[in-house]
Amino acid sequence: AARRHARLNQAATSALTQGNEHARARRENTGERDEGSQAVNATMQSGESIYNLIPQPVVAPERPPMHRSKYPGEVDPATFDFGDRVRKGTGTFGRSPGTIKPKTDAFLKRTSVDKLPSPASTMTRTKVKKLPPVPKRDEAPAMGLVSDKNFVKTNALEAMLAKPPKKEAPLLATQKKDYGKVPKYLHTIKSQIAAEKEMIAEFQRQQEEAATQSIRPMSEDERDELLYDMKVKWGKLNEAYGKLSFTLDVPSHMRRKEELEAEMTQLEKDIKTLQGRQVVVVDERRV
Repeated sequence: AARRHARLNQAATSALTQGNEHARARRENTGERDEGSQAVNATMQSGESIYNLIPQPVVAPERPPMHRSKYPGEVDPATFDFGDRVRKGTGTFGRSPGTIKPKTDAFLKRTSVDKLPSPASTMTRTKVKKLPPVPKRDEAPAMGLVSDKNFVKTNALEAMLAKPPKKEAPLLATQKKDYGKVPKYLHTIKSQIAAEKEMIAEFQRQQEEAATQSIRPMSEDERDELLYDMKVKWGKLNEAYGKLSFTLDVPSHMRRKEELEAEMTQLEKDIKTLQGRQVVVVDERRV
């Protein structure tokens, strides 16, 4: 197999060499580059080769030597500490056999327990109603008793001899105990209505007091000053009204004229109201 493999390698190498030489000679004669040679060279450079088609012999890997521990095998597992610095005597496999035995003298004694408290003297229990005792075996009930009583006739005689029940006449309204007295629910309703009326009256009184405190007469100086300011304002409005154009063909001019006339008319009414009358001022902040 090795010789055959060598012969195949030699034949492939010679064929590849001859092909490259023929291609190089053809390029030198014609001056053209062969695309096939470029592909072959690229293939060789990329790691691909025809030699990869040849099956390679399988080499068996060598077996490593058998693992042998550096510690001896004759070690007692009870001596392992498993990383614990302080190893307890029975922390791994428990106590050794035969060391755990019951103590025959360690049992509960009479004097080791405190005495129970005495029951309370006032403690009482509810008596349960007992059922009659079960009859004994030899206590047979009386059986076979027969009565000669005629219940039909007896019931008819009792019905005939019975006295009719007395029917009491219903009491008149004037004979009842609560006649002429006002019911309790009416007293409750009247008290509620009276409380509501009193609350409403108190609220109205508070409002009247607040309104009285917020009302005061205007002094002469204040009235004169207010009249002076209103007349000055009327003069300014009259001046602005006189400066309006005669032709009011624009909607904005007409609107301005109407506003000035309305303000001047209102000022004239207010001036007439203040002149020669007693004026009262109401403070809205206190109302």
